[in-house]
Amino acid sequence: MYFSTCRKAVDTFAPPLGRQFRWLRDATHRRRSIQTKYGFSLAGDPSMAKPGYETEEIQAFLELIEDHEAVVDIGANIGLYSCLAASRGKRTIAFEPSPRNLNFLYRNLWENKFVNVEVFPLGLAAQCGLARIYGYGGISSFVPGWAQAREAQSTLASLTTLDTIAAGRFQGKKLLIKMDVEGFELDVLAGAAATLDLNPKPTWLVEILLSGEVIPGGVSRKFAEVFEVFWKRGYRCRKLDAARTPVRPADVSRWVANQSVDAETHDFLFSAD
Repeated sequence: MYFSTCRKAVDTFAPPLGRQFRWLRDATHRRRSIQTKYGFSLAGDPSMAKPGYETEEIQAFLELIEDHEAVVDIGANIGLYSCLAASRGKRTIAFEPSPRNLNFLYRNLWENKFVNVEVFPLGLAAQCGLARIYGYGGISSFVPGWAQAREAQSTLASLTTLDTIAAGRFQGKKLLIKMDVEGFELDVLAGAAATLDLNPKPTWLVEILLSGEVIPGGVSRKFAEVFEVFWKRGYRCRKLDAARTPVRPADVSRWVANQSVDAETHDFLFSAD
């Protein structure tokens, strides 16, 4: 119970302990699905099925999908956000390269009868190919050494680009993209130029970490560059907090200098309005 409640803190400050807990948890809960308050069940991570999990992020996601026609879930993990979108009748595409996560993602979609969700068992990057994915579960990443994972704790995964799958399919449609790729944001965006420039521009919900023990070296050297990709294409940025606080270049520069984001925010909303 303690580790489930403090999952993000454990993952951030004690990744090896977090991995050990996840292995034990999966063995314990493999056959168990938990009913969520959103009208569907979820297997794979009991903490994600509880009412207090990512409250602000889920609220923002549910508000946004009301006036969006389709959802792309990049880094779908076990499928919480894909299930949320599908449960609201939205056309949904999910990308997830981790074999462990995929098993739960398939199960959660199947058991809840969300069989029209398109699942791509692929990672997204600047170009198609193969790469190693490091770590385990929700904190697995294509960044070498992420969450202190060794090469022995990695598996090979196929890569494609977001433009290959999505850019030609959503011109003229309102698209919501949720991205949680554990430090690999720039690489995904490098293969998404046409998607970024769709008309209308998609709305993006992105987790971006600046500092923490999961990051090799403790601090992301690419943090500011992720914001620049969006700003150069005419997007505005806001924190995913209750006030939707605007984020400006001076804020990002200050955070990088201090190696800390105000209020420890990790989630950001990028949109054209």
